[in-house]
Amino acid sequence: MNHEVEHLDDFPWMGGLRKNPIQVMLNAAPLPIRYMLIRDILEDTASDDFLALQKNLRKHQPRRKLFSEQSSEGLWPVEGKTKGLSEHQLQTLQLLKQLEVLHDLLELGVTHKQEKAKLGMREVLRTLAEKNLPLRLHHLTQAVFMSISYELEGSPIIKTLIRDLLARQHSDGGWSSLVDDQESCIWSTQFFLWAMGHSKKFKGNRVLKKGLVYLREHNLQDGHSKLLPGMQTWDTLISGTSGLSVLSGGTLRYLETMQLFDDEKRDRKLDKLINWLISVQLKDGLWPTIVGRDKRGDHGVTLRVLKVLKHFQTQRVLETLKYESEFDSD
Repeated sequence: MNHEVEHLDDFPWMGGLRKNPIQVMLNAAPLPIRYMLIRDILEDTASDDFLALQKNLRKHQPRRKLFSEQSSEGLWPVEGKTKGLSEHQLQTLQLLKQLEVLHDLLELGVTHKQEKAKLGMREVLRTLAEKNLPLRLHHLTQAVFMSISYELEGSPIIKTLIRDLLARQHSDGGWSSLVDDQESCIWSTQFFLWAMGHSKKFKGNRVLKKGLVYLREHNLQDGHSKLLPGMQTWDTLISGTSGLSVLSGGTLRYLETMQLFDDEKRDRKLDKLINWLISVQLKDGLWPTIVGRDKRGDHGVTLRVLKVLKHFQTQRVLETLKYESEFDSD
């Protein structure tokens, strides 16, 4: 790596950090994360470093392995014991497996241009259209997010699904995990809003804006979910690609969601959360999976933190410069 980014002064939005994490990441992070770091944080898509990473990414062993396990029909094998399961249960497990692998591939830098990814998504859409499976909101949300990420948001199947999910909003602005639940679940709501924040077609929907009000009102509160109970969930910064782990992310996921819906007007109410995020950086420059428990840090979490800090701290810096400029001119 030829990038040398040792000095925090080169990045005004990194003010307050105890150590520059970028060089640490460039030296040790997995290939896909280094690729996204250079692309999204350093905003470099032309250097030799970037082009080399891009080329190597196509041959990256973890994603090649996942593609090699896919059948000619586009399906990935369901693991574990399936004997005795009903057809409905098997179909549900297959759909969840598809979503998990496609989510893993997304984090490995795979895009809609990959034919095998499109083949896998075709099976997701087919199942959603043909089967009436007992799915929770976070399963359907993951399907929506995969469709958006693989540029299939325009599919009639997905547009209908999104409209159905929007119609399930409760009067308090939240959503429940199961359609018959009366109480809103903050984690299901946050995951749904985060996913919809990536949408080009529905992002400005007034239903989502009402959902954001619910999310702001219940931020950092306990007792609004049976799926991920306890305050520790707000300190769990890592998000997964399978099971209930897709709901996790706590305060970091909250900030990511607010960033996605940001209208460029600085929200000072987020400053306290940004300051907290800066304060929990580890000595090695990384951020932990769970604050107070993880002492080693995680490259994926750190990349996500940097994206959030770059966005909100840049707003802070620009506002300060504007204020100083107006002060000097008086």
